[in-house]
Amino acid sequence: MALTHFPGDVKLGLNLGFYRTFAVPSIARVLAGTGKLTKQPRVRAKATGELMYTLIEHGLDTGEGEAAVQKLIRLHSGLAVSNEDFVYVLAAFCITPVRWIDTHGWRRTNQTEKRATHTFYSLLSERMGITDVPDSFEEFTAWMDAFEVRTFRSTAEGHSLVTATRSLLSDRMPRLLSPLANGIFTCLLGERLRRTFELPRPRLLVRSAVSAALWGRRLRMRRAHTRGLASPHPHGDPSEEPVGTGTAN
Repeated sequence: MALTHFPGDVKLGLNLGFYRTFAVPSIARVLAGTGKLTKQPRVRAKATGELMYTLIEHGLDTGEGEAAVQKLIRLHSGLAVSNEDFVYVLAAFCITPVRWIDTHGWRRTNQTEKRATHTFYSLLSERMGITDVPDSFEEFTAWMDAFEVRTFRSTAEGHSLVTATRSLLSDRMPRLLSPLANGIFTCLLGERLRRTFELPRPRLLVRSAVSAALWGRRLRMRRAHTRGLASPHPHGDPSEEPVGTGTAN
């Protein structure tokens, strides 16, 4: 799914999942406290994203995958993050890409893909010593939604992380759209994150343009896949500078 049918969508979904972790005060404090993400956002994002795509491409049980898991464990060791927060980080990266695809992808994900995504992150949690991951994709989704209602708050740390990393998404936009980059970025985050981060609501024109662009993209991708024209990586190399995925950044 991540490498063939929806490479661009999964990549963006992981980005958006990463931003969701900034809205959890305890996670935001750790991320901001290390200083790595605010001082070198692109370097940290690229390094951690490459680890995750190594796992996605090679699997958890290969030599490459096992080495990536061990590096993730080392990166997370010593961080003041609770088991529940680690479960949420996994939930954000498991569920957010699927939700993005189901809303904006050229087709919705099927149950087999949802189960496979949940299985991947459940197995990753076992290898990292993270416990209490819900037993199914649906249960994981319900758990994540309840966790967000309970924990999402506006904090200075969350604001600093959004400010430092905003360019990781906005810099990929065509130069013609640069004057609208902040509004487009906020639209992509969604209303819950916009309110949590206290970002200004984009103008109606921007919101409408983003909706139209996503609708048009969905139609183009659907036609391409129907005709067999879509390449395995229509958005480029999926490991190229994805936003970092986890509290190690």
